[in-house]
Amino acid sequence: PGLRSRWEIKAAGECTATALGTNTNASLVELLFESSDSNPLIRDINFPASGFTCESSDYINGIAEVEIIIGNQCFKRVHPEHMSVFDFTYWALDHTHPGNMVAMMDGESNPIKKWRDEDASAFLIFPSFPDAGSDVPPHPLERWITHGDKFPKLGRFGDMTLFVDLPNEMRTDEVAEYFGDTSGSSGSAVVTCGSPGEVANDPTLGKYFIAVHEKGTDWGLDQQKGDAFFNIALSAQDQLRQRVAFALSQILVVVDKAIGVEGDHTEAFVAYHDILVRNAFGNYRDILKQVSYNPLMAENLSFLQSKSTAHMWEHQQKHAFADENFAREIMQLFSTGLYMLNKDGSHKVDENGELINAYTNDEIMSFARLWTGFDYQQTRGNMEDNTWFGNRVDPMRIEASWRDKFPKTDMTGGYIGDGYPLCVDLPDKMWLRRGARYRLLGSKHTPETMEDHPSFKNDLTMKHFVLEAGSKLKEALCNADEVGNCQYAMTVTLESNLPCIGKECDADTARVVDAGGELYYEYISPACVEQAFYRNAKKVIFKDRMKDSSCANPLLPYASEACCSIADVVAYRNPDYIYDQERVMFSTAGSRCEAMGKQLCDFNYIDHDLDDHKKGYHWTSDSCKIQVKVDSVGQVALVYKPNSYNHLHPHIDPNNRNFFKVYWDGDYPRNEIDGPDGNNCGNEVCTALETGGCLCDTNVFESRVFSRMPTSVDEVLSKLTIGAYDTLAYDDGTYSASVTENDVTAYHKAGEEFTAETIFEVTDKNRRSFRFKNSMESVRVQGDSSLSFRNPSSFMSVLNTESTAGKAAYETDAALDHYLYHDNTAPFLALRMIQRMVTSNPSPRYVQAVADAFTSGQYMDIGSGIYGDMGAMTAAVILEPQARDETLDNDPFDGQFVEQVLQITRLSRGLEITPSDTVKLVYFDHLKDKVGQAPYEYDTVFSFFLPEYTPDGTTKIGQATLVAPEVVALDAPKTVELINGMFSMVKYGLSRCYGGFNSNWGSCTENDDFSNSYAHLTHEMAWDQPEAGEVHASAVVSELSLLLTAGRLSNTNFDIVKNAYLDKLPLAGHAAAHRMAVQLLLTTPEFHTTQTTIPSGLARPEPAEPVSSGVPYKAIVMVMLSGGADSFNMLVPHTCTGAKDMYQEYNDVRLDVALPKSDLIELNSVTNQVCEKFGVHPRYGNVASMFNSGDLSWFTNTGVLDKETNKYEYWKDTVTQLFAHNWMQQAAQKADPMKDAFGTGILGRIRDAATKQGRSVGAFSIDWSSAATSGKPGVNPSAVILNRNGVTKFNEKPSSDDMLITIKKLNEDVTAESGAFSDLWSDHLTTALATNERLYNTLSVKTVQTEFPNEHLSRQLEMVAKMIDSRGERGADADVFFSSKGGFDTHMNTLVNTDRLFGELDAAYGAFRQELEGKGIWDKVTLITVSDFARTLNPNGNAGVDHAWGGNYLIMGGSVKGGQIHGEYPDNLTDEGDRMLTRGRAIPTTGWEVVFRAAAEWFGCDSADLPEILPNMETFTREDYWIPASNVFNM
Repeated sequence: PGLRSRWEIKAAGECTATALGTNTNASLVELLFESSDSNPLIRDINFPASGFTCESSDYINGIAEVEIIIGNQCFKRVHPEHMSVFDFTYWALDHTHPGNMVAMMDGESNPIKKWRDEDASAFLIFPSFPDAGSDVPPHPLERWITHGDKFPKLGRFGDMTLFVDLPNEMRTDEVAEYFGDTSGSSGSAVVTCGSPGEVANDPTLGKYFIAVHEKGTDWGLDQQKGDAFFNIALSAQDQLRQRVAFALSQILVVVDKAIGVEGDHTEAFVAYHDILVRNAFGNYRDILKQVSYNPLMAENLSFLQSKSTAHMWEHQQKHAFADENFAREIMQLFSTGLYMLNKDGSHKVDENGELINAYTNDEIMSFARLWTGFDYQQTRGNMEDNTWFGNRVDPMRIEASWRDKFPKTDMTGGYIGDGYPLCVDLPDKMWLRRGARYRLLGSKHTPETMEDHPSFKNDLTMKHFVLEAGSKLKEALCNADEVGNCQYAMTVTLESNLPCIGKECDADTARVVDAGGELYYEYISPACVEQAFYRNAKKVIFKDRMKDSSCANPLLPYASEACCSIADVVAYRNPDYIYDQERVMFSTAGSRCEAMGKQLCDFNYIDHDLDDHKKGYHWTSDSCKIQVKVDSVGQVALVYKPNSYNHLHPHIDPNNRNFFKVYWDGDYPRNEIDGPDGNNCGNEVCTALETGGCLCDTNVFESRVFSRMPTSVDEVLSKLTIGAYDTLAYDDGTYSASVTENDVTAYHKAGEEFTAETIFEVTDKNRRSFRFKNSMESVRVQGDSSLSFRNPSSFMSVLNTESTAGKAAYETDAALDHYLYHDNTAPFLALRMIQRMVTSNPSPRYVQAVADAFTSGQYMDIGSGIYGDMGAMTAAVILEPQARDETLDNDPFDGQFVEQVLQITRLSRGLEITPSDTVKLVYFDHLKDKVGQAPYEYDTVFSFFLPEYTPDGTTKIGQATLVAPEVVALDAPKTVELINGMFSMVKYGLSRCYGGFNSNWGSCTENDDFSNSYAHLTHEMAWDQPEAGEVHASAVVSELSLLLTAGRLSNTNFDIVKNAYLDKLPLAGHAAAHRMAVQLLLTTPEFHTTQTTIPSGLARPEPAEPVSSGVPYKAIVMVMLSGGADSFNMLVPHTCTGAKDMYQEYNDVRLDVALPKSDLIELNSVTNQVCEKFGVHPRYGNVASMFNSGDLSWFTNTGVLDKETNKYEYWKDTVTQLFAHNWMQQAAQKADPMKDAFGTGILGRIRDAATKQGRSVGAFSIDWSSAATSGKPGVNPSAVILNRNGVTKFNEKPSSDDMLITIKKLNEDVTAESGAFSDLWSDHLTTALATNERLYNTLSVKTVQTEFPNEHLSRQLEMVAKMIDSRGERGADADVFFSSKGGFDTHMNTLVNTDRLFGELDAAYGAFRQELEGKGIWDKVTLITVSDFARTLNPNGNAGVDHAWGGNYLIMGGSVKGGQIHGEYPDNLTDEGDRMLTRGRAIPTTGWEVVFRAAAEWFGCDSADLPEILPNMETFTREDYWIPASNVFNM
């Protein structure tokens, strides 16, 4: 019972009937004959749990090959996947099927594609044993068993499937065109609606963009969106709006590289940015909604086309989960942040002083289920190049069948549906009641927020709900003018209850109504929720008994009548039903049957005279049980159990895995096999399941909450969760007059006092009105009422046909409201906006004032008075005293660094940049590569700067534990490139001369000729000769100071610039002197920060050149795999002769993201792990070679550990914010979870310890600042940041010989009272210029022997190799290096993405080893990889994987004692494993401290320094926890 079997249909003459027992034969004959399966080639049947029997002898004999003859047909039992259709694209890739690469190298056809391309056959046969001598290898069935999970299942040969239900990767225009369908993403190219604010082109303006991009349709398109941004920023009159939008773009980030068309499309990106521009002074709720529905955001954070677990199982037979990416980031980055906040932005703490999480991973997984179902809209003709797949401009639509149907918990201990009325409580005939909404469809007669069968679109026989003459609803929809002509509105909301007329009185609900003349309106049901558990459930059958049985609430109009005569099993609809697809309540169905002289029945099928597409779910006379399946952590899944059925829908059958969180009142049933705290499934009141968990019967209890008036609004909000509808929508007299006390209004049922039907109305602190029903419902386990939980609510119906796009949209709105009104959102957003626009460290009072403006919607007289008003927030941001008070410019800790983009726009706008005569616009090219920032070009969702970034302890800001977000991008290469580029623009105009910001050559001679540049600065102040030179110079510098530093230039620096101007004036004229003054101002701390300076008159000391002590050299290289690498596909079980086959378990858990065993590169055997042999990813050839040759080892199941823990206590043992990119990257780099060595990183502390020994130790981070290299203040200079592409010479053509000396004077040392930010700039610039010159001279003569790939990490490691080679010139005894590679956040298409990423890693590692071996230094270098975290073992619905914890990391080098796997590889990869959390998130057994303790000892650090290097090491008291360095290295 419950098993599916497949039968091939043949002619009766082709078979011999198999001898079966009488009952077995009768059961199979009936199931096969009565089946509604319409496939002409094969038939699938599910053996029912009841009503059919088999002979025990047939079980014992184990008959496999069975042939049954029924009439002229034979049914032959075949393999369950016989004639299944799969997408074999993956198996045709170069590195998947073992024969593909061989065939390609031999010039032969791809061995997979050739079956279709050459043999014109779409069939592969398993098992297959070719004749002797054939070049085709045998394909036993085991080969399919091993690899079958890699191929998305499309359906069965001979089936018809909806295009929308194909896997994402198959829904292409080419597939649609081949099968004569439409992809749903391509329109008819008819111009319909434009984007908001879109206007037609004005040809009189000329060809603005073609001047640059006319070289070819593909040339320069990647720069076009940036061109649009800068030209608006430089010329638009709404500068504040544009500035706010730019700030918002750094909060609501779209990473351009995550978008499939980022290289050659513009409109989608500017349309996204327009959301922020359009709503800059609007409401943040609108921003959140429009961003969430934007296809770029969905592609960026990978919830585009995410599907529910139930849908993936039903359609692809995969146990995949919803993608968690957006669910996490919309909270962490767009609304609440990670930790609970007070209104002033300070952190809330618990009784132990610990930060309180705003949410947990449970909430992330819950919200991930909500963000399923989103897909592209159909494309339209008036868009940029709509031949590419997917409309990336218009808001997405919701595909209801993909949406998760089950309740979702929120962040505050409730459900997303809390506060909404129950659908069963809506007034009778809600579609005629006050508040009912109708949406104009025009001539289209099928709904848009609900779904009708596609056949109805062209069905001329469709029965419509035609409103009769005299209908008040028809009158309301007509909206006639004074002469009686209908003025049909796009939407109509009924303002009062309407009486029914004729058939209206017989309809329980409406879907689409004909308002006259075949003009249709769709009824939009109000937002309401269903309780997951309810009483008196009734069975419904979809079309016929063999298809699908389910349960439904008899009080809801969810099915049609099915009427039988007594003892008959053929059912009929009442011929007077009102319209096709009509739904009625159970009682109405019964009445309609009685009117026919029939009764509701448990039918087999509906009368065949009714077209199949006009059938749906039909009520039966049978009852249902709603059971609950409880897993090991108390999550539950719904199980429907009708009294009898043939087939249950998979999402509610006993085997379903659609678990969701509930709030138990106390204990819950726990199976003994699920863990140490089992209670025998509630002392046997529930059934213990063999697979784990408990199955329980349930009862639903409703009770009154208040028997008196509540004492406050808060009491109502804290105790009531079930919403209520407007009492005015009910019949007159249903509710008595209201009573108001304590700001609470009560509505009693007429003649009653406080009952469960009483409605309370309140207004919360954010001015939102709520109505609540005075009721609570609990679900109790039958047999033990102490095992109970609150009845969870959900917008989505469990019944497929009632789970609509409209309900999904309501659910989405409710979630957006939950984010918006969360107590954290106002202070979180306030802090982010202040940091982006005013100061890095706002006072608590400042944050609270801005948060208050957000929540009140008002600041001074600005704002709408509505919560979330961005205009009010912006006003507070820029008008609060901390933003306006000039005296605060002198506060050493108030201020910020100015972003590079803002510096360039300030220079360009302030000094009046003007395009040349040949172009109309200003073009900046490749700014991101030069200065580290450019519009639209984000590396990660965390924007360019980290809001919580604290500079190292050598700085005043770091010592004060303040943040300076922009400093994360402050490094010598970018600083040199930035100043060089600005100097070039001043001297030569916008060109590529000497590091300029344009890619076209100009006249690279400093003069007044800018004719060859694309634009130039036109600001000048002509010198009127009678005016004294000094007076003129003062006026010039004063105006430049105002334009470039807001007048903050110190007197000392003013005089330095003025004197330089005067020196230049007589030699080259006022234009050259002006250029000199501008250049000098561009180097000042007042230009680069928003602070003033107080110079001390002393020169700022430059970094001393290191001197070697002569000890043998050593280096540690950390490689951060940013984004969370899928490291369980780096190191994979291969040969395991123990209790179980670990590879098979790996394959079973990873499903379609598992690597085929035959593809793995085998490693040498090990003796200390669960398997004797492991394999590595097929692209890890160099890694495998180094492991097997003894130069590389692995640390398995490694990650951040605050202390040793387990799956039952990890949540209270772990301080680190798990599963969040930025926090776990910081944890890996710092190895200091308790912040005992605050502001330092693991490499910095190792460096400090080595420096104490008298060694000269360098620290370098490639391309980006790193927390890992920060050490204690005063021990070492700050780490140097290098560009992977080398060192650029600073100011190669200075405007004067002493210009560098002058720049240093402008950045001389300051007093203690001077600004900390400006001091940091000057210190950074002085160090950067000195270091830059030293490294330029050193590295310009260094070459490599190995050709490194032209790829990010390879270029970084090439720079590391050059630096190691220059150790002698640098006087270095040792070095620590930090490098990184991004892109590992593979929430989508994991196998494809990691195939590329791992290949690039392997090539980089191989080149690095080859280079260092060639230079004879390999044995002095150790490379260690780290990552934020690993990925979930179990995939999501996008063939991707989500954030996890412990992972596998390699350590390599000539001194590494290789060929080992340190730590403990998990011995159970399922969720039942002792080290596994949900979805295969491994709890580490080895912390980062173990790795870096061994590395520090190899580096030569003293054992006495280990507690300082590893501040948390004393937490790990188990002696065998640590791995001796001598086991890791050849010491």
